[in-house]
Amino acid sequence: MILTKLIQDFPYPKKECPYCMKELKIVNAIHYPADPYQYKALYLDPNPECPVYDEGARKAYARLYYSSEDAYIAFHNISIPVQRWEREDLYSYYK
Repeated sequence: MILTKLIQDFPYPKKECPYCMKELKIVNAIHYPADPYQYKALYLDPNPECPVYDEGARKAYARLYYSSEDAYIAFHNISIPVQRWEREDLYSYYK
């Protein structure tokens, strides 16, 4: 069984939203048990002022990142659960 979780102090690469140029927040990841450097990560833009953010439609910029082609082969069919953020949560993230 594969579990999704972020590894504390893991060197996830920083990613940026191409619309507002703010840093994306990594919200979840799946790591291969035998090699944690093979993973799929989900990044979201927590900026409530981003032009693509739409709270009513529950849309925000998201990016999937695969650490390698092997990680893509292993994880491309696996969905990553995401917690829904409210606008107040987004503003508190940037404070």
